Amino acid sequence: MVISHLYGELRYTFLMIIRAFLLIFFIVFVFTSTAFLNPIPTRKIKTGDRPLYGVSYSFEQAGWFGVDARKDYVRMLEEFKFDWVRLPFFWNQMVDPTTGDFNKNFDDLKFAIEEAQKHNVGVIMAIGAKTPYFPEYHWPKNIESQVKFGEVVGFDHKVADDILAMDKKVVKELSAFDNIIYWQVENEPLVGNVNKWKIDPSLISQEADVVRQSDSKHRPIILNHAATGFYDNSWRRLLPILKKGDVFAVNAFFKTKGTDFITAKVLGREIHVLWPDHFVWPVQSWFAFSPDFSKIKKEIEVNGNDLWVLEMQSEPYIKKIEEAKDPVLSFEPEDILAGEKFLRSYQIKSIGFWGVHFWQYRQSQGDFLWKDTVKRIVN
Repeated sequence: MVISHLYGELRYTFLMIIRAFLLIFFIVFVFTSTAFLNPIPTRKIKTGDRPLYGVSYSFEQAGWFGVDARKDYVRMLEEFKFDWVRLPFFWNQMVDPTTGDFNKNFDDLKFAIEEAQKHNVGVIMAIGAKTPYFPEYHWPKNIESQVKFGEVVGFDHKVADDILAMDKKVVKELSAFDNIIYWQVENEPLVGNVNKWKIDPSLISQEADVVRQSDSKHRPIILNHAATGFYDNSWRRLLPILKKGDVFAVNAFFKTKGTDFITAKVLGREIHVLWPDHFVWPVQSWFAFSPDFSKIKKEIEVNGNDLWVLEMQSEPYIKKIEEAKDPVLSFEPEDILAGEKFLRSYQIKSIGFWGVHFWQYRQSQGDFLWKDTVKRIVN
């Protein structure tokens, strides 16, 4: 009788554990399925006010896609009513390593600023060691060789003075252009690239000071962060550097891909499982686990600054030019419309689109839908 009773209790306990496991599995399944099925959540737009719209443009990236960089850049300024264009300074490509003088690639940068001025478009100049577009750190080999894998470059690093000197040189050279509206000091400096390099706020603070002192017009600066998730509060370390009138910006990507899907170390050997084609990971649809733009915006405004989005995903992840021709893309033109509405629901003051070179490439292949979709929003 005792054994029978004990058996009954054990059986009941086992069944309860199974039920609890199934319930947890069901909750996780529903939670995950919802995130993947609705990667760009629908939110109510509180106001119909038009935000400022901008775009990032790189002559190098345009060349990678095989489009005519200068011609298509001017065409972009003519076709879209963008309020600003963000142009990156590439230290390793725009400065002669022997003489230290600016070269013909820097002339492309000046051309871009001049053309923007002709079209009454403001310019955000992204300067520093880490600027937009792969591989992110665009510093020369003699600087790169002095930075170890995974290092955080602070004010006391041996390359810090070189970075500050180049900031000063670029600002002094470009400060004559009246249509430069902001200097962006470093790009996502607290987020490591493929080499896990980061820029410490101690150096960013000095860079901001150098930029302010070198610009006779004393234009404001922009600092930014990737807004990676609820767990990442490192961006707060940048706030003390900002002054009134400066801008803090985040990026908003919705369907991301990585290089490796799984990375592990087994018995001293690294195992890499490449990211599957056509598989993307949702970013903004994990409820409390996604970046909280409302919370970030409130904190930024308390700090006396506006919150912008410098990069809103407006293209699929393309690592090889063949992927740009794929009839099945992980990000579609309608996702641009949904993403812009999602951000406008937070009353973001300015939204920058990331992907213009892809739109231009698709247009060269006879697909005008990408370009026309953005024109519907901006124009």
